[in-house]
Amino acid sequence: MSESPQAGEDTPQPLSRRARRAAAGNTGFRLNAIPFLIAGVLVVLVTAGLLWWFGLREEPEEAAEWTWVEEPADGVHARGVPPEDWETGWCLSGFTDEDSPADAVRCERNYDVQILLQREMDDNVTDGDYPGDDIVTSTAEQWCHEEVELSSAALEAAEAELQIELWHPTESTWNRQDDRLVSCFLSRADGGSLRGDFLATVDDDETSAEDSTVDLTEEGREPREEEDDDGGNQDTAENEDETDAEEGADSDEG
Repeated sequence: MSESPQAGEDTPQPLSRRARRAAAGNTGFRLNAIPFLIAGVLVVLVTAGLLWWFGLREEPEEAAEWTWVEEPADGVHARGVPPEDWETGWCLSGFTDEDSPADAVRCERNYDVQILLQREMDDNVTDGDYPGDDIVTSTAEQWCHEEVELSSAALEAAEAELQIELWHPTESTWNRQDDRLVSCFLSRADGGSLRGDFLATVDDDETSAEDSTVDLTEEGREPREEEDDDGGNQDTAENEDETDAEEGADSDEG
């Protein structure tokens, strides 16, 4: 006769799913990776932005600092003076163009150009809008060629042909860069050095640039750091066209 299970003995119950996972070491808690990926991307972007701001970005150019020496032992009043600080009467050494710094030196020593005039056109001439090439050119010529008074003694002492370089705004620089400046520079036609002060003083015999033998050359100021499709050097282009026309006429006559 077989023995029957004892009454009251517990029958094993099947384990629940959670219990089975716990027994296998799997708690069922899984990390979501998406928030960590987003945080990582944000860290990279912030780091890159800080690196650019503090190290990689170009710092704005600071205004050049210069000091004027009234009685310089070496003859140089100031070095590396930016064009916006130039003044009428200065004699410049190391002059390359009207947009680059140069040294202001004593006029008794050799130099490249003398500033005969620096003057801005105002609303009385322009009324705010570009008045046209004819008015700008004629005004600049009047200022540089008729109103500038040169020293007769200095002109007679000069052993080379002289010229006045006249720079004025073009429509492009007028509108894009708010350019109103007319500049007149005295230089040697052969590019050599000058010596002496050519601007007339109260004790000098005055000769206007118009009455002297000094040639006047005109240049329209070109835009800085950008191309000018329609303007640029207005007077130079016109002079080239006139030269081509004259050469064509000469060839036809031949």
